[in-house]
Parts: sequence; C-alpha cells; structure tokens
Amino acid sequence: MARICILIFASALLSCSQVKPKKSEKPKAHLSAMEIQKLNEQASARVSSQLRELAIAAKASGEEKVRFLASDMFLKASAAQMEGDYRTANIVFEQLVELVPEDRFIQKKYAIGLIRAGELPKAQKILEKLHRSEGDADITLVLAGVYTSLGQTKLAQNVYQGLLKKDPSHEDACVFLSKTQMLEKKFTAAVKTLKNCEARAKGKGIFSYYIGKMYVDRGELAKAKSHFKRAAKLEPDFSQAIMALGLVHEEQGKKTEAIEIYKKYLGQKPNDTLILSRLVQLMFSAQKFQEATPFAERLSDLDPDNLNLKVKLGILYTDAKKYSKAITTFKELLAHSPENDKILYYLGAIYQELNQLENSVDYFSQVPSSSGLYQDSSLQAAQMLSSLALDERDQHGEEGLLHKKFVDTITLKAKEIPEMEVEFQVIKAGYFESLEYNQEAIEAMESVVAKENFTDNHRYYLASLYEKEGEYEKVLPLIEQVLKKNPEDAYAHNFLGYTLLEKGERLAEAYKYIAKAVELNPNDGYIRDSLGWYYYKTGDVERALSELQKAVSLVPDDVSIQKHLAIVYGKLRQYGKAKEYIRNAIGLAKFEYEKKELMEVLKNLDPERIPASSLDD
Repeated sequence: MARICILIFASALLSCSQVKPKKSEKPKAHLSAMEIQKLNEQASARVSSQLRELAIAAKASGEEKVRFLASDMFLKASAAQMEGDYRTANIVFEQLVELVPEDRFIQKKYAIGLIRAGELPKAQKILEKLHRSEGDADITLVLAGVYTSLGQTKLAQNVYQGLLKKDPSHEDACVFLSKTQMLEKKFTAAVKTLKNCEARAKGKGIFSYYIGKMYVDRGELAKAKSHFKRAAKLEPDFSQAIMALGLVHEEQGKKTEAIEIYKKYLGQKPNDTLILSRLVQLMFSAQKFQEATPFAERLSDLDPDNLNLKVKLGILYTDAKKYSKAITTFKELLAHSPENDKILYYLGAIYQELNQLENSVDYFSQVPSSSGLYQDSSLQAAQMLSSLALDERDQHGEEGLLHKKFVDTITLKAKEIPEMEVEFQVIKAGYFESLEYNQEAIEAMESVVAKENFTDNHRYYLASLYEKEGEYEKVLPLIEQVLKKNPEDAYAHNFLGYTLLEKGERLAEAYKYIAKAVELNPNDGYIRDSLGWYYYKTGDVERALSELQKAVSLVPDDVSIQKHLAIVYGKLRQYGKAKEYIRNAIGLAKFEYEKKELMEVLKNLDPERIPASSLDD
C-alpha cells in the first residue's frame, strides 16, 4: 500500500510542476510574463521540496521503497525529456540523483538535461565529478564542450589534450581542440594540431577537411581547395569534402567546374543524396534543365517524400516538353497540397501548351484569390474561354453555353480585380470583334476609356474599331489625344493620315500626317503602306507600287498590305501578280468579313481576265 501511495503522489506532483491555466479557464490578463515565471519558479520549488520529502520517506522505508520511487521518478523524468520538457525533467533528476547518488547513468542523464535547459554551471559540476571518477571519453567531450560554451577555453584545451594523450588519433578531440585554438585566433597552432592528428591517423581525410574550412573562413580559397582535394584523396567516399570543394568553386563563380566535380564523384557514388541534391540545385539555378533531369529523377527515387524536389522535377519535365511526366508529377504533388497555387498554375500552363484548353481553364480557375498568381491565371483562363466560345460558335453556328460563361467570367473578374478591368475588357472586345460584333467590342473598350491604365495602345485599338464601323468622327479626336501627349509619335501621325485617306477627304492633310510619320520612322512597313496607299488614291500608281513593295518586304504577313499590292497590280494590268497577292491576303485573313472583302476585290480586278472560277486553279 505504501508503494502505491508514493507512486500516485509522485505522479500528482509532476503534473503540476508548472503553472498552466486549465482548458476551461482563461489566463488572467493582468499577469505579466515575469509574474508567470515567478509563479512557475515557486511551483517548481514546491514540487522539488515535496519530491525531497518523498525521497526521505522512501529511504526511511527501506531499499525496496527507494527502488520503487527511483524507478517511477526515472520514467517520469525520461518521458519529460523526450517531450522536450527539460524543466520538469531536471526537477525530478535533481532529487533522483540525491535518492540514488551512486547511479552514474542517472547523473549523465541529469547533466544532459541541464545542458539542454541552458544550466551549464550545474552541468559542469556533475560532469567534472563523472570525469574524475570514470574518465569516459564521451563524458569528457561533453565536459570540454561545456567549458568552451562557458568561455573556459584553457580548461577545454586541457581536457582535449588529455584525450589525445590516451588516443593521439582521436578525431573529435583533435577537431574540437583546433576549434578552441581558433577561438583564441591561433590559426597556426590549430593547423598544426590537425596536421599532427592526420599524420597519426592514416587514411583519414577529416583533418584536411577542417583545415580547408579554416582557410575558407580566412578567405584563402586556393589553399582551402588544396586541402579539400587532399581530404577527398585520402577518403574517396568523403562526400563532405567533395561538397566543400564544389562550394568553393561556386563561390569563385566557377559553376561549370563545380558541376563537373559533383558529377565525377557521383560516377563512383551515384546514390549520394547530399551531392545529388546540391548538383540538382546548382544545375537548376544555372538553367541546365535537360542535363539536370536524370539526376533529379534519381534523387526523387531516393527521397520520394521531398516535395520541393518533385516541384523542380515537374519544372524540368515541362522545360524538356515531357508533358505527360510533368502532369503526373504535379498531380502527385497536388494530392499532398490540393490548393497549392504554383502547382495549379503549372498544370494550367502545361494543358494550355498542349492546347487542352478546358483542362487548362479548370486548373487556372482553381488558383486561390490570395495567390500572387491569381491575376495572371484569371487572365489566362479568360483568354482561353474566349477561344473555346469562338470554337463553339464555329461548330454550331451560334453562341452557346461557353459564350455565356465567357461573358459572365469577364464581368465577374472585372469587378473582382478592378486594377485589371482594362485587360479583361480588351479580351472581351477582341472576342466580340472576332464575332464581327464591332459595336459590342466598342462598348467594352469605351467602358474603361477613363481608367488610369488605359494606354495609347488601347486608344489605337478603340480607334481601329471605330474605323471598322466608319465612325471616323470618333477616330480623329482619340488619336489627337495621343499626339497631344507626344507630338513625335509616328504611329499617331500615320493613323490620322490613313483615317483621312479611308474617309476620302482632306487628302493634303492626310499626306502631311503620313509624310511626318515616314520622317519619324522610315523603316516601318505599315507607314510605308499608308504612303503607298496615298499615292494610289491620288493617281500616282508607279510611286504607289514602289512604296508598297517596300512595305511588303518589311511586313510580309499583313492582310492590308497584300490587298493594296493586289489592287495596284490590278490597276497596272499585271493580273498574275494581283492574283498572287490576293491569294496571300486570303490566306492571312483571320475574320470572315475580311475574306469576303478580299474575294470581291479579286472578282473586281478584271472580270474578263480573272474569272471567279480561277480561285480553284
């Protein structure tokens, strides 16, 4: 019965060794951190006192009671240590050491707990006692480490030197002794210590490795490399030496040499994850994606839970256009992290590259609004919905569900991301223009014309829409705004001149604008086209041909330039050339209305010489 009472009492004491509010209670707001610490110290002192009384009672009850209590206290203290609660563990070990003072194992555990809790002076006393009685090498090293941490460098050196007298090739004693010498800025002595140990420990590269590290700290990289090479030569499997050698080369900006060092080592030790990981990281930063892929695959096989590595591997597959492997890799990652914005974005981009637009839209649409990728993914999804809706129109001859989804998406995103409203309305305008709904396209652009980020490029686009609808009175003031801000804008001069040409009035003024545009940018094909078209409109066909030939050489894939050349060749009765350029224009045309216009131009060139049936030639 006495045994049970002691165990229960000990357990109860341990459970309240720190002041913590109960789950149902809220901590008092007026208690400061210092006051809570004071309460904890008082609780600890109380528990320590009660444990001491328990120990006294156990000793009075006989050896069996001492064993029972000691066993229970040891289990409780060990459990607290494993949970990282060194404060509680040390309270118990302090009394446990008093209860069983001859148990050196418990003293060691207590000393380690004190070190973990930062109570180094207390740990020092226990370790010194153990060192005097045992001389255990592990305890000796821990004691020397405590001396070093407390700034007692000479005592630490004495301990290390004592170890080396017993074992001249003791690695830890040698390395730590050299470190204490470095703390005293005795570089030569530290190097000598390591070299002496290397001479006694044949085939050990660790000493040269640490000499190399010391030279790195001094900035003497050439000497550091020499010692790292020696370490690797003494121990060919010493991957840390290879890593250090490679890192020095990287520090010197010699990434290619570092890569070769890592690769050469992996030729002998292909599964060294330390070197593999560094090589993949280095190749990735150097954008050697194709070369990195097999190493990344091997590393992923060795470390399948490394999610960051899998992301890199997915990117490597994407860069190498191994899209199926990239998709598999990213989907595996998505299973671990379903809302990861980067993975969702990567999958959206891959499916976009594969022209699987519905899948792409699906993944881009899942990117959360909190992500920095949200704006771009929303734009990408909107653009692809536009393409899908146009495809649906082409297949069924009318707008369907995707048309509504596209329009609803644009409306929603424009409200959701007001800073991107202009971009969304541009996508909407482009969609309606493709459907030849120019008024709806104009309305989309006009809805954002007053926005701060409505640029000159947007003005040009809106002006081109006005031009298509023959609303020339709206074109001129819009482009004049551009010229007001920048009188030397060649494209604005050209736009105004060409608009007047198409309108068929104020031709002298049109020429003035176009001539100014040519002066500002003589090598622009579109501007040369305007000049050529001016000459045609004013009856100078030869000069028109000359300018249009310059234009087509500068911009060989523009529908208007090809059409203008065809018309001029037709005027010159060079019908073969006219037919050639009209066919080119038809092939370049994106919109049905353009193709219809071009077909009419072809028919009207010379009905007798170029019948409509010649299109089938």
